Amino acid sequence: MADIEEIKSRLNIVDVLSEYIRVEKAGSNHRALCPFHNEKSPSFMISEEKQFWHCFGCQKSGDIFSFVMEMEGLEFKEALKMLAEKAGVELKDYNPKKTEEKNRTLEILELATKFYEIQLWKGAGKEKILGYLRERGLKDETIRDFRLGYAPRGWRNMQSFLVARGYGLDEIKKTGLLVTQIKNSTCYDRFRDRIMFPIADSNGKIVGYSARVAPGGDESQAKYVNTPETEVYHKSKILYGIDKAKSEIKKNRFVLLVEGNMDVIAASQSGIKNTVAVSGTALTEDQIGILKRYTDTIKMFFDMDTAGQMATKKSLKLCFSQDVSVWVVDLPFGKDAADLAKDNPEELVRSVENSILAMEYIFEKNFSRYDSKSVDGKRKIVKEVMDVLVHVASDIERSHWMKKLSQDLDVPESALTDILKKANLKDRIEQNGESVAEEIVPKSKIEFMEEELIGLLLVSKEAWKKFLSSHASFLDDNFFPKDGLFQKLISKGAEAEFDFLKFCQLVTPEEKSRAEKIYFEKKYRLDLNNNPEEVIISSPVSELEKIMREIRKEKTKESLSRITHDLKAAEEKKDREKILLLRQEFKKNQDELIKLQ
Repeated sequence: MADIEEIKSRLNIVDVLSEYIRVEKAGSNHRALCPFHNEKSPSFMISEEKQFWHCFGCQKSGDIFSFVMEMEGLEFKEALKMLAEKAGVELKDYNPKKTEEKNRTLEILELATKFYEIQLWKGAGKEKILGYLRERGLKDETIRDFRLGYAPRGWRNMQSFLVARGYGLDEIKKTGLLVTQIKNSTCYDRFRDRIMFPIADSNGKIVGYSARVAPGGDESQAKYVNTPETEVYHKSKILYGIDKAKSEIKKNRFVLLVEGNMDVIAASQSGIKNTVAVSGTALTEDQIGILKRYTDTIKMFFDMDTAGQMATKKSLKLCFSQDVSVWVVDLPFGKDAADLAKDNPEELVRSVENSILAMEYIFEKNFSRYDSKSVDGKRKIVKEVMDVLVHVASDIERSHWMKKLSQDLDVPESALTDILKKANLKDRIEQNGESVAEEIVPKSKIEFMEEELIGLLLVSKEAWKKFLSSHASFLDDNFFPKDGLFQKLISKGAEAEFDFLKFCQLVTPEEKSRAEKIYFEKKYRLDLNNNPEEVIISSPVSELEKIMREIRKEKTKESLSRITHDLKAAEEKKDREKILLLRQEFKKNQDELIKLQ
């Protein structure tokens, strides 16, 4: 905690964020176009006084650490280390042993990559493997740039190489380079007679490999073998080529997402350097999250075979649900990016430029596949289109495609709307089980007022103190929800000296993030010119009493509703004693409600 505060004291949030986005002064604060979602008017606000940021558009908020994590695709510890170096702070709270272990893992992987490179250029792969890569259309400079290599035949080449350089078997195992035999616990090389594609994180550090069977090699084995999950390699969070592509993605304002490593390399060689590929897995939410740090536009270029089509559809659904603008590069059957880059690189560039909106692609594919004039054809088209359309997050975009589908099929839009609602509910139930019922129920008035109360306490010391002295007794009779953040406001208020920033240091990262969001929404709003302005609460104590009165009213209404239900049941059973007690309780609550109103 001391390290974090020391870094914050040395780095001004406006200076840090200005390295990534264009920031302008707006009253006592600063504003910018949000880098995390598309917008024409700036709704991204930076508070220099509080040293954190908030976007009124996408509702994201945080401090310098969360911003750098989002923009650079880093874990917290990596962002901490990066900002510590920038601030000139020597980290005291860092776990030196764990850091050393991770550094050793990265060191081994870097050394292994050099070993594979030498085997390709000067060793066993010099003739056959280099020749194969050149036949695939790759230039020597491209091969070097992506650091391709060759793992020679043999069971212990890498193991012997690393042990001879002072690395122990236990630390080599952590890299994923070795396989341990269960029977006798002996180890052997995971990658043998394979073309090696090193996989780097967004900072260019090698974290794993994708290894293709060498031409003429053992085809009975898997065509590609990837590094297993390790401390540094998490395939759901890795995108092949992101280290080389990230600056080009920002520059071109879109990313080309392809299926394989060779597609990335070939596209990059053709001039499309803003290209990445999923790494041995289907596209994931984490990978989309990484891409959204650099752009909100994805152009998808998967193989046109059946498997490629299925992968495209699945990925489109995920992109739509994450509110990404997604386009599809459509090519004749049997072609992929690597093939086209080899045969006609200009055509590859042209195809990417002529990509079409994903929903247009879905419409074209299904209208060409089924008869839009027949009842059966209409039904099949609606089923296929709705299967994707249900995932579109934008209401405006969904409405546009619904209208188009209605016109193209000559079917009433109201009928399609009903189908979409059913498809939406079905999809959410399948994904979330019974929890979907909670998702589709809007916040009750009492939940809204309780969040208003939390916001008021966070922005006003006066209201916070007054609440604890005048209303905290209600906590004993379940008057307030068991909300973790709210409970911390009560228990940590005095310790934090009723100060928002000090309070944020006493809670969990999740609670801190929620507190910052609620604070911003209560403290600021956008004026007619889209400038952030402070909301002035003339009398915080009066505001507190008003909120408390509204909460009491809603609680009393809930109690009356419950008593009415119990009274009806008692009358049906003719339980006179219970009826009398419930009527007395009903009268008491009714009088209380009249008094509050």
